Amino acid sequence: QAQFEEQRQKEANETALAAIGKPKKRKLEESTNHPHPTTTTASNGPEQISPMQPSPSSSVIANSTHPHPKKRTTLVRALNMSKNNEKEKESSTAENETDGLETACYRQCHGQFCLTPTVNHFVHEIPLDFSPFLDSLANYTPTTYERIETLLKSDHSIDRVKSLILNKHIICKDLCLYYLKRIQMTNNYYKAIIELNPHLLSETQQIDEQINENNVNDKLLFGCVAAVKGNISVCDMYNDAGSYVLHENKMKDDASIIKKLRKQGCVILGRTNLSEWAYALSENIPSGFSAVGGQCLHPDDIREDISGSSSGSAAGIKLNLFTFSLGTETQGSILSPAIHTKHVCALKPSVNAWPKDNIIPINYDQDTCGPLAHDHHSRPIRVGYIIQSQEDLVILQSLSPLLPLTTLVDLNKDPVLAQLIIPILDPSRTCNVTFQDYLCYALGRDILLYLSAHSSSYSHEIISSIVEWNSSHSQYIPYGQLLFTQALQSKLTQEAYDKYRQTVKEGFQSFVEYLKSRYSIDCLLTVDNRDIFASTAVCGTPRATLTLDYYNPDHQQINVVAVGFSLGDDLLLFRLLQRLEKARL
Repeated sequence: QAQFEEQRQKEANETALAAIGKPKKRKLEESTNHPHPTTTTASNGPEQISPMQPSPSSSVIANSTHPHPKKRTTLVRALNMSKNNEKEKESSTAENETDGLETACYRQCHGQFCLTPTVNHFVHEIPLDFSPFLDSLANYTPTTYERIETLLKSDHSIDRVKSLILNKHIICKDLCLYYLKRIQMTNNYYKAIIELNPHLLSETQQIDEQINENNVNDKLLFGCVAAVKGNISVCDMYNDAGSYVLHENKMKDDASIIKKLRKQGCVILGRTNLSEWAYALSENIPSGFSAVGGQCLHPDDIREDISGSSSGSAAGIKLNLFTFSLGTETQGSILSPAIHTKHVCALKPSVNAWPKDNIIPINYDQDTCGPLAHDHHSRPIRVGYIIQSQEDLVILQSLSPLLPLTTLVDLNKDPVLAQLIIPILDPSRTCNVTFQDYLCYALGRDILLYLSAHSSSYSHEIISSIVEWNSSHSQYIPYGQLLFTQALQSKLTQEAYDKYRQTVKEGFQSFVEYLKSRYSIDCLLTVDNRDIFASTAVCGTPRATLTLDYYNPDHQQINVVAVGFSLGDDLLLFRLLQRLEKARL
């Protein structure tokens, strides 16, 4: 135990020293029209993936900028206008870190937070319950911990974990105790986990007893350990979206996606922290904060914005707290955390491709859950490209010969695209409905549907009851409930809501049809630190993200986001990302 405590303190000190040595601005560059989507980091580089048969024509679109601003093309100007609009909207919350580790978001909470190099605490957060595991953890030796850490150091993928279990190099129980020990050492500070599964060890015992059965090889996730976002129902655990108002009764059933994971031999470790109510409670809330779970911090630099709302699902990948995780997304909340952190890749699947029952909704029309993991062996993904700097263009041009049957197309001089992209980046120009109005209308409608269907689990069945309870217990909502209040007061009509959706869908359809007819392109890739096509979540098409560590003069990571053109393009994006991950400069 002394060795574990020494290691935990060493990690905390190294992180604190690294953060103090990096005076940076707090990064709040999020997806278009989504206040605070999320991003993640992984400690190990992407896995080397075996070659795949190339698909007929995976085309790559590039968009470069000229060094002189006056000579920038119209498409680049349109993209930069979108970026500037986002920064203006965020300027009220993004501040310089002039007060050391005390961030602007913490200062708003009137002393309810403590954030130092070694302490991260919100006065009302609910601590993790380790009581079901204490005896097993006490008997878990440092030798076993170090052996598993060595086995996973170079490869923490799903395939690797499954192979270690099937070949009896480790047992599932020891793997779970390894994760629990890491949670003991790190979660009190980083707050990636919000609740532990009390039946975890008994479930691992069942997995270990099945090892000699004939069908275990057919179970794709056999022996893997997953954590799921705190708005997904897991039997005998809370489903509260990180909010006290729903922290009442434990769930009686698994969500369908959890049942599917278990059927494939996966063990559920627990629930991950999130931006409370999936960032639908208030636009003033910092990414990764929930009253139940506290403030999830960025694993690389505590002064960086972890992004959200699937914050803990991303941070836990970097901290090696589980094999993979599930997040949820309405518009940007899976991809954004992955974009903001190294070596975490993620997929926002096609809408309705993954079941979404027993998941607390924001907008049933476009909500989906999806995976975050260490590499692209861990989930199906398909992609697309647009470049916004000369440096990224040079890198992609160097990459192009290494990508089989992949064509790099320069769109900088195409004035048509500059007009076609506007309804996608800013649909409010056309339909006079803001994203926030659209979001609040769906929130008020779909929270009612969810609560009515789960009346035995919650005492509140209408959003006005939630707003009233929160107002009477304001200590649990230090950032207020502006979006819930607006949802309650929304005057938006179904017709206006449908008009917003129609504007984005028609705009994206015109954009895609032009790209296909003019350039014979199958999908789109963007290279940037933001998910500029997040609004296409309205269309239900898939998007995916990957961090690449190709050499560039500043040795910076390169984030790519792949955008599918049609429902079901998930596999196409996956193949393209595999090629990018395999290519090396």
